[in-house]
Amino acid sequence: MKSCLPDVVVVFGLSGTGKSFVARILSEELGYVWLRSDVIRKELVGIDPYTEATAQFGKGIYTEEITRRVYQEMIKRAEKLVHSGSKVVLDATFLRKWQRDMIRSKFKKSLFILTTAPERIIAERLRQRKGDVSDANYSIYKKQKEIFEFPKEENYKVLDTDKDLETLRVLVKDLLKNCS
Repeated sequence: MKSCLPDVVVVFGLSGTGKSFVARILSEELGYVWLRSDVIRKELVGIDPYTEATAQFGKGIYTEEITRRVYQEMIKRAEKLVHSGSKVVLDATFLRKWQRDMIRSKFKKSLFILTTAPERIIAERLRQRKGDVSDANYSIYKKQKEIFEFPKEENYKVLDTDKDLETLRVLVKDLLKNCS
C-alpha cells in the first residue's frame, strides 16, 4: 500500500494520553517537525518552556485568550514549515471543536490522531511526570475530561497508547500508511 504521509499530523487528546510520545515517534522516526503547544504557550508569554507554570484550569497562562493565541501561532508556524517542504506534527489537546476546525480550514489533507489510554495509566503517567514542559496534572486532566468536545462527525483515527514502544511505532506508521 502506498504511503500518503500527510503534511500535517495532529495528535490530540487529554493530558496524559500519550500525545507527546506519539509526536516524538513521528519526529524522530519519520522526520516530522514537532510543534508542541506547551512550548509555544510558554514562548508566547516569555518564560522558559521548562519553567513550571501550573495554574488552576483556565487561569494563568491557560486562559481562553492565550489558548487561542497558541493555536494561531501553531498554525502560522505550521504553514511556514509546510510551505518550505517540511512535514509537521501538531501536539496539543485540541479540546474544543473550534480548535480542530482551525487546523482543518488551513490544512485540507491533515491527519488527526486521537490518543487514548486507560484512566489508571493516565493517572500514573501524570503522577510520574517530572521535568516536562507540560504543567498538566491529574486535576487538570479531570477538568479537561469535563469539557472535551469529543469529535463526532470529524474524520480522525484513534490510537490507544497503552502499548509498548515497538507496538506503538508500528501502529503510528500504519495510521500514516492507511490515511485517506
